[in-house]
Amino acid sequence: MHSAHRCWNNPLRILFLSPTAQAGTAQYNHNLMNALADRGHEITLVTSLGYELAEFPRRYQLLEVIDRYRLQYSRLAALLRLLRVLRPEIIHFQGAQRPATYVVAWIALRLLTRARFVYTPQDILPFSERSHHTHMLRFFYGRMAHVFLNAQQNLATATKLFGVDRAKLTVLPMPDLLAFMREQDVAVPPPIPDGRRVVLFFGQIQERKGVDLLIDAFAETLRQVPDIHLAIAGKAYMNTKPLEAQIECLGLTEHVSFRPGYATFAEMAGYFERCDIVALPYRYGWNSGVLASAFGYGKAVIATRVGGFDEVVVDRYNGLLIPPCDSSALAQALINMLSDGRVYHELCAGATETAGRHSWGQVAELTEQCYLNVLGRTAPKSA
Repeated sequence: MHSAHRCWNNPLRILFLSPTAQAGTAQYNHNLMNALADRGHEITLVTSLGYELAEFPRRYQLLEVIDRYRLQYSRLAALLRLLRVLRPEIIHFQGAQRPATYVVAWIALRLLTRARFVYTPQDILPFSERSHHTHMLRFFYGRMAHVFLNAQQNLATATKLFGVDRAKLTVLPMPDLLAFMREQDVAVPPPIPDGRRVVLFFGQIQERKGVDLLIDAFAETLRQVPDIHLAIAGKAYMNTKPLEAQIECLGLTEHVSFRPGYATFAEMAGYFERCDIVALPYRYGWNSGVLASAFGYGKAVIATRVGGFDEVVVDRYNGLLIPPCDSSALAQALINMLSDGRVYHELCAGATETAGRHSWGQVAELTEQCYLNVLGRTAPKSA
């Protein structure tokens, strides 16, 4: 259901700039931009070549001009023409990787437009943090009229590390990133044996996400719950050979599906439809769209008390919370959830209820109000 449409005599002209053309940031942008368009605004996305959502229904304009975080000069004329025609009032940066790209883009767009700039970092820190990134991001944050975060715990990093005024910060809820897939019915079933209950780890495979801890916990759980299967899927940002060796050493080859590669949205939907539990065994982190998608599919979760998870996961209501870096606690949580059908179904019901509290229409309305505040404008009454 779309949010209430307003009678805008002068709708906001908003340009999203996101070098990321795939995965969670692209999903976030797609959902939010469609919801903003439903509220009557003119939305355009400037992103990289090969935008993964180009073929999905959208209510915003699309211009692919970036190639590997560099501007494709053959398409520069199209970008300049877009800026001249759109005359954006708001330029909304999305993402946190390659801070230099964002600084250069800000400098160029500041010269070419009269827009106000806002920013959603998604991950409050880049995956591959370098010493100069903090200085560069501090400079970039200082040029933003407003900054949107996805977890309360990120407020401290934004204010203390990057020097952002608290009044310029808004924490938004994270709805289901796969909400747009509900209309498509194109889920691709994953290669998992029938008749097994599935524990899913989905997302970028990084050391901080504790996949090794999950494998150890799964081995312990399997001894008491023999009809389970572990699915690990997502693009790897680490050497996965130790994980593969760990699976083999523990004798789990027939019980674990390990796919360290990028999964399409249809494949992602297939994993969430097929799984019974979503595990987020992070050692540390900032926030996760995987959690929101798990709730969107009505799946109970087991998550560590990091990354703002405990802002969303209510222990024993929509999931189980455990301490980080504790494979024994993770195994016990899996056993508890898988051994008691009543508890499991209650947690799934809680997950579904939690997902229903937040929508992209709600996030669009909150985002719109921040845009208006930055521009010193007020919204018309709803039609």
